[in-house]
Amino acid sequence: MRFSRSSLAVAAVGLLLAAGCSNNGPGAQGTGGGSGGGDIKLLVLSQLQAASFSFPEIADGAQAAAASVNAAGGVNGHKIIVDVCNDQGDPNVAATCGRKAVQEGYSAVLNGVSLYAASYMPLLEAASVPAVGGSPLTPPDFTSPMSFPTNGGNPLDYGGAGYFSGKTGCKSTVLIRDTAAAVEETTKAMTTGAQLSGAPVQAVIKQAGTSTDFSAPVSQAVATNADCMLLAEQPAAVAKIVGSVRQSSKPTMPIYTNVAGFPAVLAKSLGPAANGVRVNSSQPLPTPQATPTFLADMQKYSPNAPVSTQSLLGWAGVQVIKQVGAKADGTDHTAILKALQSSTAVTIEGYPQTFNFSQPRTGQYPRIFATSNYGWEYRDGDYQPEFDGKPVDVSAVLG
Repeated sequence: MRFSRSSLAVAAVGLLLAAGCSNNGPGAQGTGGGSGGGDIKLLVLSQLQAASFSFPEIADGAQAAAASVNAAGGVNGHKIIVDVCNDQGDPNVAATCGRKAVQEGYSAVLNGVSLYAASYMPLLEAASVPAVGGSPLTPPDFTSPMSFPTNGGNPLDYGGAGYFSGKTGCKSTVLIRDTAAAVEETTKAMTTGAQLSGAPVQAVIKQAGTSTDFSAPVSQAVATNADCMLLAEQPAAVAKIVGSVRQSSKPTMPIYTNVAGFPAVLAKSLGPAANGVRVNSSQPLPTPQATPTFLADMQKYSPNAPVSTQSLLGWAGVQVIKQVGAKADGTDHTAILKALQSSTAVTIEGYPQTFNFSQPRTGQYPRIFATSNYGWEYRDGDYQPEFDGKPVDVSAVLG
């Protein structure tokens, strides 16, 4: 099994904002061999393969979970069937995937990582098909009554990075962010988090994530005399910035970003320069201690797939369906939606809180149900837990 604790590069996803629908796509076969009556049919609608980024392991995680559930007798005797529709990072293809979910009678969509909820969520709303287990990145993820995400996405998790800066000793911060419009919400959340924790942002510096040289923005950031640095950039840019900081007049300046922006493979490529970078997430990092069942399912049913927060995201979506499906009056989308809407205590292995899907939040992020973040400091080739490995409630960053 290829073990990679790289994360949702949801950082890159939300920051870049930059027709593969099938029941049996390459490397992502349907689980259970069909879609007969009584099955709980799930459609993975996500960016599985595209030029900007690819997360095929989201489907692998979902399929491993379904195979495990089915091997144990299914959900009240009903199989979980997992099919896939790669949105290809294309809004038109995302809409095609949405139509597929509606027209072919899927019980729910598993929308792991997609930039184009605006293309498919209205279709799901019109047909009352729930979207479960996604990482919320765009406004429809935050607001649609069909949206049931299992992590905090950019608002909670980048807000958490800002919040953790003050909680670990920073008195002031400077923020370097991508120029993409999609980063406006990320920047706002990060700034709010830093302010709430006593480390207000002194300056916000913009630089395109595709730039090859970050020495100028780093020099500008260091010149502000802020204690610490916040990064809302895509992973390749984060690597360049970390390297540039280590060569600056403040080589030990603490750096904070979401784990999505600083995956293990990137951190390892930096060597000792990566030491001291702090990251956070509303998902656990897959480890034998935190996610033993997930690891066992991946080993048994998807042994060649990456073990990462992305495959965990797909696996987690099926865990939600397993729990709510056990209490549903049927297996179709209407029954699953009704069960989701009344679920008050959904648990997922390793995740820092239970999910109460029956009570949307007030404010601009009503469909973000996650509340807490884990924190880690990268040191000597691995992520070392902070806060004694316990989750911290960072929901205040959502307002």
